[in-house]
Amino acid sequence: METIFAQSSAFGKAGVAVFRISGPKSLEVLQLLTGRKDFKSRLMYYQQITVPETKELIDNAMVVYFKSPGSFTGEDVVEIHTHGSKAISIMLINALLNIADIRLAEAGEFTKRAFLNNKFDLTAAEGIADLINAETIMQHRQAIRQASGGLEELYNNWRSQLLKIISLLEAYIDFPDEDIPDSVLNDVNNTHKNLVNEISNYLNDNRRGELLNSGLKLAIIGPPNVGKSSLLNFLMQRDIAIVSNIAGTTRDIIEGHLDIGGYPIILQDTAGIREESSDIIEQEGIKRAINSAKTADIKIIMFDAEKLDSSINEDIINLIDENTITIINKIDLIEASKIFSIENKYKCLRVSVKNNIALSSILKNIENIAENMAGFTETPYITNQRHRHYLKQALSHLTAFSLDNDLVLATEDIRMTARCIGAITGVINVEEILCEIFKNFCIGK
Repeated sequence: METIFAQSSAFGKAGVAVFRISGPKSLEVLQLLTGRKDFKSRLMYYQQITVPETKELIDNAMVVYFKSPGSFTGEDVVEIHTHGSKAISIMLINALLNIADIRLAEAGEFTKRAFLNNKFDLTAAEGIADLINAETIMQHRQAIRQASGGLEELYNNWRSQLLKIISLLEAYIDFPDEDIPDSVLNDVNNTHKNLVNEISNYLNDNRRGELLNSGLKLAIIGPPNVGKSSLLNFLMQRDIAIVSNIAGTTRDIIEGHLDIGGYPIILQDTAGIREESSDIIEQEGIKRAINSAKTADIKIIMFDAEKLDSSINEDIINLIDENTITIINKIDLIEASKIFSIENKYKCLRVSVKNNIALSSILKNIENIAENMAGFTETPYITNQRHRHYLKQALSHLTAFSLDNDLVLATEDIRMTARCIGAITGVINVEEILCEIFKNFCIGK
């Protein structure tokens, strides 16, 4: 196995820069860089780091050696903590590149080696990647649960039950003359039925985990000039959309990212929807607005309190569903009694974006819907499409199983189910799967 290295921290100015070395030559490399021989495992040392050939000082650094297998990768590992300077990083990287039999790590290679050395399974490795990319508290909680083995435990439990079924069926096949109780086949049927129900229910999750990973898309919809761009600017706490009294100012979709209650929200301000427009560009904007609303996870539909009769059209009303927040804006410009019937019919919130009236209720409603769609449950979620793909395959093989079929063929259905579950955790080691997963990691991880 080659020795690899990389800068694990971000390149650039910082208080500290961290470099990681992993492989059989790690300790030797540390000795070359410091001129010191007696390093004990898991102790930090304050050392001068120099260029081995010239002895030019690179930096005064903290270094630590982790002896195999007591390291992140399971190999001998060295970490060097220098000052966070571009010049120091360049000098140290060049010094390492000039040492024989050591190379720059590929993206995700440290984590890949940890997986190959049985430090954790593939779901935990993916959890580490999600943890690095987490931007909100809820994303962090989901990632930390997965990185800590939450999914591994669930999938391994299912696989263990499948392997037990296989062993019982193979006993029937290999020893047909033995007196095996009929209760054994009853146990097989019961376990099979329970697994079908559990995996079916698990797949029927409305993509909660994937939504939390990627973010919930929220589209702001309504007629022209009702305050959609003003609402977007309020939610983003900065001006990212042009606000004008001229109808049709927003022609294309304007997007912003927001953390509401720990949930990642992708906000989209859309073109105003009206029934007739002679402007070709505006027509395209309206088309995109409707498409955005149809694919959104959450919708905010806005009406103008002064123009309720003209602003409520069929295209907009048809977009309302259980995950829609309906708003009547500009309530400061009209008497409450004039909007009472519409307010009750569509369960509207009464707000004034311009005068900051009742805007907190919008945030609370967004958070409530997000929690309903992607909030935590006791069972860990499916967090990416790879898991869902193999679980669907597993369920297909599982539902094909029947003891009325030839026992050899029935056993093969269970074996293929176990193989699909094993592909999720990495028990079934397929190199193409590993390459696809670890290429999405950053260099140094």
